[in-house]
Amino acid sequence: MLLTIFSTFGSESLSTSTIIGYGLFLSTVVAIAMSSQRWLLWYLFGGMGYWLAVEVIHRLVTHWFLWSEWHNYVVAMGVSWLPLGAWVLYRALRYEDVSRSMIQERELHTARYIEHTPVYDDDYQPRFY
Repeated sequence: MLLTIFSTFGSESLSTSTIIGYGLFLSTVVAIAMSSQRWLLWYLFGGMGYWLAVEVIHRLVTHWFLWSEWHNYVVAMGVSWLPLGAWVLYRALRYEDVSRSMIQERELHTARYIEHTPVYDDDYQPRFY
């Protein structure tokens, strides 16, 4: 069963530098997983997942259109950035609503408090002289 799963890693195709590279990569991932900086693995796996999504989009674009390889990757990257652009636009439009309410809240907050220098009327008589 293991030979079926790892058939792409045939011993004749692996050179010494490839084995060293895979070993360094695996040891780095294990070292990060055991350290307090585990959250860095999320960036690693997130980047791999993002690039996998770009490759899937690239394959679909290659299947649908007869463009050059470079143009297909540019289109795939552009399509992969559409959700990010939509999220940024949503946040920007939402921030406008939040900022208006924040301005009103700040105005109410400043209206409640008077600065520390007292304001006296003309007929003010201090209690302590």
